[in-house]
Amino acid sequence: MTNKESGIELINEAQQIFEADVANALRNKNYNLVVRRSQEVVELALKGALKILGFDYPKVHHIGDIFARRAKEKVPVADEVLKKIEEISLWLSETRGPSFYLEIKFSENDALKAEADARFVIEEIKKIFGV
Repeated sequence: MTNKESGIELINEAQQIFEADVANALRNKNYNLVVRRSQEVVELALKGALKILGFDYPKVHHIGDIFARRAKEKVPVADEVLKKIEEISLWLSETRGPSFYLEIKFSENDALKAEADARFVIEEIKKIFGV
């Protein structure tokens, strides 16, 4: 499997998680799960994008800054989009642990923000790479 094929597979998996898990958790008012799954969507989409670009990615949860730096080298993407992706990746990676371990009870507004942020990232990645 090529890097491009593997990257597309990761992006498609992110899309499936978004459509099934995030939507279902939101419907069931499981707001912590919405936050966790949204973080997973963003991480997978960005790692898929890095694979398509031909870069290895570290085994960490926040890679928005790495993606932004590498994307600038290889594809035309607006700085505002990259900045927003970095901010989303950071916020969701910081909330991942507390949402997973129920250290924080996330609200409906938090969940809606996480869902919207994940939607933004996956749509932008798909647009950039024509997936």
